[in-house]
Amino acid sequence: MAKGRKTETVAERPVELAYRPTVGELTSALRARARNTGAGRFQRRALIWTSAVSAVGALLSSAGSGRRVPLYVGLVLFAAFMTAVPWLQARRLHRLAERQGDICGTVDDTGVRLTTAHSSAGHDWHLYSRYVETPELFVLLSADKSAVGFAVLPKRAVADPEEVDRLRAVLDRRLVRADAEAPGSPRSRGRAVGRGAGSVGLLLLGLLLFFFAFAAVRHATHPDRFPGIQNNTAPMSAVMLGLGALAVAGAWWLVRRMTAMRIVTAVLAVLVLLAGGAVLYRVGPMLHCWGSDRIAREPAGAYVCHDF
Repeated sequence: MAKGRKTETVAERPVELAYRPTVGELTSALRARARNTGAGRFQRRALIWTSAVSAVGALLSSAGSGRRVPLYVGLVLFAAFMTAVPWLQARRLHRLAERQGDICGTVDDTGVRLTTAHSSAGHDWHLYSRYVETPELFVLLSADKSAVGFAVLPKRAVADPEEVDRLRAVLDRRLVRADAEAPGSPRSRGRAVGRGAGSVGLLLLGLLLFFFAFAAVRHATHPDRFPGIQNNTAPMSAVMLGLGALAVAGAWWLVRRMTAMRIVTAVLAVLVLLAGGAVLYRVGPMLHCWGSDRIAREPAGAYVCHDF
């Protein structure tokens, strides 16, 4: 009985925290929030699709002209800016946190209490509905769908590594773990199957694009079968090579956390990329004629550009 009372008393003892947030931790928290809210997921998908469509449009629009460098630069700057948005937001939050100084606090079944040199605040659990765990943080998300409010609790803030388990236990009792998913659950298996099928589909798409890239320059690479001046399809072939490489990269990204599928995908990706490399070997010597309408292959094997 005495032992049981002692265990209960230890369990009720608050978890003590002492830390000063960093830009990296705030950036990680913002990205974790984005992954676990509908608005954040929509923004990520919109960014991916916008970047993909813009990239394809830029490549296709410049296939017949070599003077579209500003278009490429603008696309790269747009993608870089959108990717850096969480870091920029974290910088602003960090400047505010720096003025508060070091943070000390406690976490128990009644809520979260945080104190700085200039302020003191208490947050009851009804303000939060779920939490996300990353390798370095616990991120508490507010109850609204967009999780406008959030709290960052770094794991390094506790004095003893065992306190991390106690902190996690308190959060599990009071909140729902947003990213919790049992490895053997139907949802987990369904996602694994979907990712595997998507990976295979992207690999097949990459192989198909590489085939079309080869077909696009077939006439120019066989002057004995198709003599004379040919249409310059090398830029279009290069576009399809780039899209095929992106498809292969996407296939790897889908299964990067699945050990078995990662190995299988790596083997298949190497084979597909070898096919792409063979096409690039044929297309490469033609690319100096990117802005030309016609192209012809000399007996020595070099390509001559023609503009009409």
